[in-house]
Amino acid sequence: MRIIIGKHWQSKLAELPETSMGAQHVDLILKSGKIVHDVPVFNGEECEVAQSFDPEEILDVRIHSK
Repeated sequence: MRIIIGKHWQSKLAELPETSMGAQHVDLILKSGKIVHDVPVFNGEECEVAQSFDPEEILDVRIHSK
């Protein structure tokens, strides 16, 4: 399922490198403390996630490292 992240995160992602063709693989840190690992983000705004959540719950976005 795809969710759209907020403008704030789009700006931050624009400063980070692409990690695959047309996408960035990131870890989403949620306000609850949960980390959603290795999330592909397309065009700096669309996230492909297994479970839906409110994008307002995102506390931080970091490039995924293996």
